[in-house]
Amino acid sequence: MSSFFFKHLRAKSIRAQLTLGLTAALVPCLGIGFYVTHQYTRTRLLEQTQARLQTDSELISYGLNQWGIGVSRLVESLTISPDLRSGNVDKIQAILNGVAVEDSDRLWRFWSASQQPKLLASAGGGGITPAMKLAAERNQPTRAYFQAALRGVPTYEVVLSMTTGRACLNAAHPVYRDSSVPLNRFQEINTAMSRSGLMRQPIRTDLSGVLVLCIPLSQIGEDTGLVTLFRDKKIPLLAGNNRTGFLKDPAGFSSAIILVSNTGQLLFPDAKGAGNTVPMIDELKTSFLPGLYGLAQTVMKGEESFVTLSSTVGEQRYLALTSQVDSAWSLILILNEQSILGEVNKIGGVQALVGLSTLALALLIVAIRSRALSRPLSVAGTALQRISTGDFNLSLPPSTDDEIGGLLHNIQITADRLKSYLSEVTSFAVTQKQIDTAKSIQKDFLLSDLPQSPAYDVAAFSRPALDIGADWYDMVDIGDYAVLLVADVCDKGVPSALYMSVFRSLIRSKLLEHQQDLEASASATDAIRAAIEQTNNYMAANQNASMMFATVFLAAVNKLTGAIDFLCAGHESPVLIRRGEVQLLDRVSGPAIGLFEGASYMSSTLQLERGDTLVIYSDGLVDARDPSNEGWGHERLVDLLSGVKPESSANLLKTVVSVVDEHMAGSDQFDDLTVMVFKWLGA
Repeated sequence: MSSFFFKHLRAKSIRAQLTLGLTAALVPCLGIGFYVTHQYTRTRLLEQTQARLQTDSELISYGLNQWGIGVSRLVESLTISPDLRSGNVDKIQAILNGVAVEDSDRLWRFWSASQQPKLLASAGGGGITPAMKLAAERNQPTRAYFQAALRGVPTYEVVLSMTTGRACLNAAHPVYRDSSVPLNRFQEINTAMSRSGLMRQPIRTDLSGVLVLCIPLSQIGEDTGLVTLFRDKKIPLLAGNNRTGFLKDPAGFSSAIILVSNTGQLLFPDAKGAGNTVPMIDELKTSFLPGLYGLAQTVMKGEESFVTLSSTVGEQRYLALTSQVDSAWSLILILNEQSILGEVNKIGGVQALVGLSTLALALLIVAIRSRALSRPLSVAGTALQRISTGDFNLSLPPSTDDEIGGLLHNIQITADRLKSYLSEVTSFAVTQKQIDTAKSIQKDFLLSDLPQSPAYDVAAFSRPALDIGADWYDMVDIGDYAVLLVADVCDKGVPSALYMSVFRSLIRSKLLEHQQDLEASASATDAIRAAIEQTNNYMAANQNASMMFATVFLAAVNKLTGAIDFLCAGHESPVLIRRGEVQLLDRVSGPAIGLFEGASYMSSTLQLERGDTLVIYSDGLVDARDPSNEGWGHERLVDLLSGVKPESSANLLKTVVSVVDEHMAGSDQFDDLTVMVFKWLGA
């Protein structure tokens, strides 16, 4: 079946190939572009929605806080009334009646301050029958908020009112007979203190009574202004209303605000107690948003989040943002995702239509123009076939001044250049072979296997910046001495590498000439100084036309005693690591070799202790540059060596090179890099 399909859809003409090719290219590109644009727009819109919901939650939280402050100030202003302080019941009743006229939904109660309290005055919420009054007086001692007020702590608590049979937010404030007693701020009862801690507090004896404000939870939305907020144009995202039973409506809703206490009480909306119970967040379990109950539990713990909730009815999804109002209350703002993303989907439909129209128009234009392209393309194909066989002697006819004409022109230029390049490549191949040979020869200069001894542990590394380097290291084990050398010829590349081979051969030969001096312990200093001075004099006198020079660190270490004689001819100061402390051996012995004939050099001595480590390096180590052209530097080297405790010289060498490579972060190597690590183990 597949072979039949491809056989009959096989494009033979240029026009068909371009049309099918363009279709194959544009369809996935348009699809990917549409998808990426749609996802980006959706993500950005959700981010902006979260920010706007956060702003709205802050506005609502501020309003609720201000409402709470207003309620507390109203209650406090009544408690400092002389009539309430004196306990004049008739005047108290008149005051409460006056306040109730302003807001008939609020209920006011004035209780006697005793363990068996009496309801002395009340207003709002209709009349209270003797039976209701008796039931309230019997139940009042069990109220935690009332017990807190008897102890001088103004608090609020959601309870089931015995006089109305409805769930209420009760705010209780002690009324002091003495006006000099300072007033405390309102607190949620469970925030103020524990129940056991409350009962351990003594009841105050300076109270004339307790004033209680009861706000029915069914009126919280109106009282706090939450219902009004849904009609406020300042928060268009939450436009709508929290209608009764909206959480169980299969049709869903556009937006909602849910207010819960941190003790699990459902304060808004639909906060209507039934069966002598206070509404709790357990009611959210039966909503068509199963994740809402868990979200309410999370926000009760003070955790703020922005999540997506899925409905069990249909495919509706909702954005939910949680926010704390204060230490006792929290908000859940819910917004139908479709109300935000509906426009995005409409825009996506328009984009898809525009994309398909563009594709159709493009294919039509390609089909029309492809016929004019086929002939010059055939010429171009024939020319390229000749080039592929090595025939660069082309003479293409003149063509039109367009892309196809440019193609033919470029093919002609390519053929001409390939003819020229063929000659150049032949010559270059010879040069490259010579460079490869030079690299192989230079590699032989560096010791692949360093001398080994129970008295020391040594490792070395060298890496050129270009194909051929100008750094080198060397080591000679003669008698009781191990001679170490790290050197660097100025500049880099082939010229420096040529001089490196001369410097290296001269120094090594001079050291071997003084082998007897090295075998005599007293003459080690003379041996290394003579090798450097003789090499310097020869190069300065005979090979200095190009003003090439080399910096050298040369040391002779007595394997038996750890005594070291060394000189530093213009080279980087080695680092000594001793018992975790790092020291630069910055002792100058003389100038770089090869510059001044007759220059003299002074050697220095040092007594190594068992476990001491020398780190000898070229300037390519400290001059290694990162992508911002910042050098690695001596300070980083000292810091690194101060903090490592390598088990061997090879491990320390590997660590140093690895850290430098991390600093370079892929940048081109600035200079040749050479490092030698020598650890004296003792005789």
